[in-house]
Amino acid sequence: MLGAQKKDMILQVNPAELQECMKQKETFVVNIVAGWCPDCSVRQEPNFPGFVQKMEEAGVVVYQCNVQDERLVFLSPEHEALTNAFGGHGYPRTVLVQEGKMAVSKVEVMDALALSMLAADYIKRL
Repeated sequence: MLGAQKKDMILQVNPAELQECMKQKETFVVNIVAGWCPDCSVRQEPNFPGFVQKMEEAGVVVYQCNVQDERLVFLSPEHEALTNAFGGHGYPRTVLVQEGKMAVSKVEVMDALALSMLAADYIKRL
């Protein structure tokens, strides 16, 4: 992904970049987060690199897209459309996209064990 920026192990993307991945029929995981959300930053963030590592070992890229910095205020109409396309509000939302189509969307998976189980489930579906 050309415009993606890496934060730790996680590639930060915007809605246009994700749309391009979907048009190219790529398989990937996207983690939809909100900057104001403590479930995203305090609870999930310390455990997320383990999830990313498991997915990357299975050959699946993991992206992250922040859609809000302020509660209920989307960064753009494209961020709102992305959120709605992947299941609506509820953060963090971890979505498996297979061959350009949303396959599974899970909300509020935050601790290390739950993320490990989610990675195993997503890998099994590939």
